[in-house]
Amino acid sequence: MRRARKSALFRTALAAALAAITIPFIAHAAFGEESVTTPTAQVFPTRTGIGVTWDQVDASAYRVERKQGTTDWQDISGSLTSSTTTWIDESLAAGATADYRVVATTDSEPATSAEVKATRAAEAPAIGDVDVLALDANRSAGFTWLQNQTEGPVTASAPSDGTRTLTAGSLKLKMPALLAGPGYYEVPIELTQGNRTCMTTGAFRVQELTYTPDLQLETFATSLGASCPDTVATAVLEIRYKSTNGYSLLSITPEKLEFGRVLVGSSKSLPLTVTNTGTERFNFSNTYLRVGTEWKLTNDCGHYLAPGASCTLTLTFESTNSYGYGDFSDQLWIFESDSPRVRTVELVATSVSAPKAPQAPAVLPTYRGVTIAWPAWKTAGGTSVRGYFIHRYRNGQETTQWIEPDPYGRSMVWYDEISPQPGTEYALSIVNEIGQGPVSPRAASSRPTEQVALTDGRPTELMAAGMAGYVVPLDLRDSVTPKEALASAPDGRSVAYVTTNYETSLWTQRLEPSGIGDPIKLWTSPTRAAITHLTWSPDGTRIAFQTPEGGMPCVYVIPAAGGAAEKIACDVASPSWMPDARTLVVVDRRFDGDDRFTRIQATAGGARLATLPAATAAADGMPVRVSPDGRLVAFGSGRYVKFVDFTSDKVLSSLPLDSTVRSISWNPAGRTLLTLSANGQLFQLESDNLGREPYQLANDYHESQRLDIAWQRLGLTIAPTPAVVGTQAAIAFDASALLPGTKFTCSAGGSAATACTSPYTATNLSTGENAVTITATEPDGRVTKAFRTITADASGPVARVTGPAYQSAVAATAKVTVAATDASGVASYDVRYRRASFAGAYSAYIQPGANTTATSMDLAVAAGYEYCVSVRAKDKFGNVGDWSAERCFSRPLDDRSMSMATTGWARGSSSKFYYGTDTQTTASGKALTRTVQGKRFFLVATRCPTCGAVAVYAGNKLLATVNLAYPTTHYQVVLGLPVQSTLFSGTLTLRTVSTGKLVQVDGLAVGRS
Repeated sequence: MRRARKSALFRTALAAALAAITIPFIAHAAFGEESVTTPTAQVFPTRTGIGVTWDQVDASAYRVERKQGTTDWQDISGSLTSSTTTWIDESLAAGATADYRVVATTDSEPATSAEVKATRAAEAPAIGDVDVLALDANRSAGFTWLQNQTEGPVTASAPSDGTRTLTAGSLKLKMPALLAGPGYYEVPIELTQGNRTCMTTGAFRVQELTYTPDLQLETFATSLGASCPDTVATAVLEIRYKSTNGYSLLSITPEKLEFGRVLVGSSKSLPLTVTNTGTERFNFSNTYLRVGTEWKLTNDCGHYLAPGASCTLTLTFESTNSYGYGDFSDQLWIFESDSPRVRTVELVATSVSAPKAPQAPAVLPTYRGVTIAWPAWKTAGGTSVRGYFIHRYRNGQETTQWIEPDPYGRSMVWYDEISPQPGTEYALSIVNEIGQGPVSPRAASSRPTEQVALTDGRPTELMAAGMAGYVVPLDLRDSVTPKEALASAPDGRSVAYVTTNYETSLWTQRLEPSGIGDPIKLWTSPTRAAITHLTWSPDGTRIAFQTPEGGMPCVYVIPAAGGAAEKIACDVASPSWMPDARTLVVVDRRFDGDDRFTRIQATAGGARLATLPAATAAADGMPVRVSPDGRLVAFGSGRYVKFVDFTSDKVLSSLPLDSTVRSISWNPAGRTLLTLSANGQLFQLESDNLGREPYQLANDYHESQRLDIAWQRLGLTIAPTPAVVGTQAAIAFDASALLPGTKFTCSAGGSAATACTSPYTATNLSTGENAVTITATEPDGRVTKAFRTITADASGPVARVTGPAYQSAVAATAKVTVAATDASGVASYDVRYRRASFAGAYSAYIQPGANTTATSMDLAVAAGYEYCVSVRAKDKFGNVGDWSAERCFSRPLDDRSMSMATTGWARGSSSKFYYGTDTQTTASGKALTRTVQGKRFFLVATRCPTCGAVAVYAGNKLLATVNLAYPTTHYQVVLGLPVQSTLFSGTLTLRTVSTGKLVQVDGLAVGRS
């Protein structure tokens, strides 16, 4: 419908264009103008002069004016009636040129047309009997639906709506009704052949043309070039109407020279017959090849070709292309003298040969096999590829293997070999329809160091893929199938997998380049429940897995060497080891709200250590894998792999895979990871370049549904490390999977990497987690890494003095007690003290206990001294803590050390008193004094029901009034006085303030603290 509408619109536009070009005044009526005041003029050649025609306007009369050269306009027609529309100027000399215009006389101002130019022919053409439409479709130049055709006589219609139609047989040409005379014109035309019509622009080269005074075509000789919109070739139409001019027209057979296949090193020649089907001699201007590299031309046609005559052009093809084969094309161009016409013949050929030697195939190793891969060739040497030969070379012997072309049309072809013989080299040759080509250079397998182990849940066994993704079966025998969940040991030499035949069991099996071991069963589900999400600890000692109990997921850990499985926790899922080999990241469902990623202890109970900041978690069944260095947690989320870490709440995402993420496996060296999609495709992602499109590994055809993958890579294993270490730690590592002569560098806690051997001593570790990286460089340049985080205790214990609890006492011995706290445990204590007399400064520190494990000791204290005790502790890693705050206590002076500043005091003695003596009075205003330095003061006195009171002064400042009255009698009572903010140095005075009551002073204690 749309094409038909477009065609109709084009026809309408063409008709309008034809009218506007040929008789412009016709177009006015088409636009519905009722009254036109300015005429439009057009000229046409006649046998007797130049005709002028115009459209009729609202005028009372017309006149035709002419101007030649620089002369003024002249009225050459005189007044013409209002009904006149055509006038012939017979006065213009033959060969002369003039400009014409038409002036319409009206009731108002005259209306003058635009001027038009005309040239009268030097001699009027004769009327003849050549009457023909001869169409040269030029079919050899490219696609066209037009056919060569010559028809006559020609019928010319009268003008109608600005056009005229020429008809001869089934050929029709609609063109402008009038042309101004001989010359070149590009105007719209409508060309019809049979029942097909095209509208296009035609290029006229008019040699002769006259019209009768009533606008009928009298004689016409022209060549018309035109190309229909839906064709490639440019056709030429020779038009003769009542003309004496003949024409030349070439017929070329065949229209296209097809040489077919030509073997490299040979040539092929084909003739081209050229026939002049016109009435005049054809003059060859030039005949040559557009390119002329592969074809040579032999021209037997000479310079002209008589009417009805034929000649032969011979074309010879011989490939000179550097590749020696391929599809070739060229064009032969035939030019006519004094004519713009070019006849084109298309030349095509295919140069063929036996295939050339391809590049050496890629030999891609797995642990126990190789994939020989090469690009697929649909054609080689110019013909279809029929297949390939793989050539094997070992010990001077060659064997071959025939390989059919890939039936699925993929871009690569590959062949798998299980357990190839060591030292085998491989080469490739291609076979096409000509034969077998030479053999490529040889290629040998590189040392197998990594592979992708994968399972598909079918009895096709455990398989392996090289790092390009091509899958090679393993040479397993007597193995339990089918296998599902999968994990790799950290050194890349063993795998763990789950089988689900009659029971659901967890197995390990050695799988390395040197051989395959026997499967070892570790654990069987008592309920045949699924065992999923296998993860092997970085130290190689344990395997964690998930299995359901009571409708909820539970995480277990089992020794990799065999033993009892330990339940870690339930309502947690998708375990993955952290690089400390002691903790797991899980999807923790034990929250009241949404599930979260948490880090838990890999011990019974699964104590939660940390919750990742991002408020997200993997959905049930989706894979979760911690990166080897512990930086990132990768998990599947629909078609995306998402990433979270332990320091940010951001969730990063890869670009989408082709289908749901089924499995994730990190490169043991970190940074990159492999993903398995639900469609069974393998993709590689770069965790630090997530904006990059996931790289799809080889899409080898595989009927079954792949279930799990594990990136195996021969590498280091860092041995188990303690839960907590000190500022330095010995870290052993196993490099037996690597080549002899491997060199290592180690770094820990952010230190620069230095050369090392096992065990590596990490020093200057800081408190908390320290990242350890061991890098191995093998003699062949291959680099591997292993990671571990170790928790260090670099801080000493926090110690404190816990006793004695008093600040002053009369006892001669003080029980000093100490304590400390430390994450790794306290190993020993150092105790020290300093003392100051009642009127002197502190002494140097004295250390009565050093490196002792005792937490208490008896300290002898002298009267009149204050003792300040502090302690520090050392943990089992040798970290020594800071000295604690001091605990200070004092022992009083005896009463005899105070001077009786007044009379009225009595000195007594009794075993009831401190040091067996006392000083007493019952009178008021009696004073005892002592020169002191201190901030803390304690009065030792007797308290009794009949005891009085005493005021204590520091200098002239009253410190306190002490009431010694008490319901019962107590001796050697230590009574604390208010603590001073600054050190007092001077005379301390005790003054009684009671009368008739006993004041019995037993001693005075002084402290500087």
